Amino acid sequence: MSVLPQANNGITLSIRSEAGQVSLLCEALYAVCVYASGNTECALKVQQAVAEALNNIIIHAYHKQPNQEITVCWSQEERQLRIQLIDTGTAMAYLPVPALPDFEAENSRGWWIIDACVDEYFYQTIGASIAGPVLYPGGSPGDIALLAAGPHTNILTFLKRF
Repeated sequence: MSVLPQANNGITLSIRSEAGQVSLLCEALYAVCVYASGNTECALKVQQAVAEALNNIIIHAYHKQPNQEITVCWSQEERQLRIQLIDTGTAMAYLPVPALPDFEAENSRGWWIIDACVDEYFYQTIGASIAGPVLYPGGSPGDIALLAAGPHTNILTFLKRF
């Protein structure tokens, strides 16, 4: 994990797409959130949402390929935390509805967990010269085919008030 300087009262952390790196980054993020908010419950919820999203990036965006970069930008403004997860893997065309699956289901709880932990989240893919639409949970699919075909960046943003 590396720490990069960031303007605007924030911090940037960067890891490689490896499961062992997720825990390290999430522990650091928890500490920063407790320091900023003074609220351990808020920090724990942010940590849970970010851990779920990072694992999804590793599995679905990078298809379990190691050594792909994931950047997490954290900032605080007034009484709100903003966390952006940035990758260059396979882009999403929509954000799934955050519904709890059947009790016996083996997976598909990720977006439900994220939705339960943060106040708001949205997603955008940015291509070389244009940005795709901002996607919200359960919203219409975005037309990202041209963006995702070339070099692009995916940004998942979480907002958590305290």
